[in-house]
Amino acid sequence: MISVLLTIGALAMVGIVGPLIALASESNTYGSKLEEYIVSKNPQDTADIERLTRDYEIASSKRYLWTKSKKYF
Repeated sequence: MISVLLTIGALAMVGIVGPLIALASESNTYGSKLEEYIVSKNPQDTADIERLTRDYEIASSKRYLWTKSKKYF
């Protein structure tokens, strides 16, 4: 009886923990994409990082607006 409960508990944990691990391993977050963009441009100082951050935010908002407007046409 205990082994059955342990098995069910283990399966439940795998069902809960598995998706959380997969979610944590995805690098599709805004912060990780921004970091990749900044590092790829090889900034030399803080001003470069701030400029690149603004550039990325502008480009991201344009992409967002473009994909939203595409739905209506």
